[in-house]
Amino acid sequence: MNRPQLSSPFPLKSTAGALLFCVILGPVGLLYASFWGACFMIPLGLIVVCSKLGFPILLFWIICCIWGVKAVETYNNKILQRLGK
Repeated sequence: MNRPQLSSPFPLKSTAGALLFCVILGPVGLLYASFWGACFMIPLGLIVVCSKLGFPILLFWIICCIWGVKAVETYNNKILQRLGK
């Protein structure tokens, strides 16, 4: 079956790419998914990492990963809704 190609003025972002960036780079990886999320989390990350406590750093990193994935999903859904209308 041939599916019609959806052309988008904005390319969709990769959820796997966002997760990979966030796992490796933490809050800096959020720049791929959400510019404003990264602007919020990078300074907060500096504070958390300077605390030198293992659990808060791990929790912070996990929150960055979740935020990155959700931001990409939201972005992709907005693009797909625009194409559907």
